[in-house]
Amino acid sequence: MRGNRIRSYGFACLAMIAAGSVLSGCVASTAPYGSAAIVSEPAGAKVVNLKDGEEIGTTPLNYTLETEDGKAEYIQLLLTSPGYADQVTSFWINPRYDSAEDAEENPQAVKVNMKKAQ
Repeated sequence: MRGNRIRSYGFACLAMIAAGSVLSGCVASTAPYGSAAIVSEPAGAKVVNLKDGEEIGTTPLNYTLETEDGKAEYIQLLLTSPGYADQVTSFWINPRYDSAEDAEENPQAVKVNMKKAQ
């Protein structure tokens, strides 16, 4: 009788360990894509990524990020437009999507109101 209890306890422990492994596998799976829809007032501002100095386009534009680890990334962009003061904007992109297409269909909104140069 005691042997049956020990065996039942052992099976219960194995079942909990297996369930924990399955659940932790689900939690560890992270989506690698996030996107931001960047607009400026006025439109047509040149956008430069301050991380690497790369010009990524002009507003309005979608900025899509692919991460290796699925962690949010802090983004800093410089916007320039003739007759307006340079403007730095920063935000976090949360990678929530499994594909770039899904991320681009649901971008975060980032609006930058540029000030006239003095």
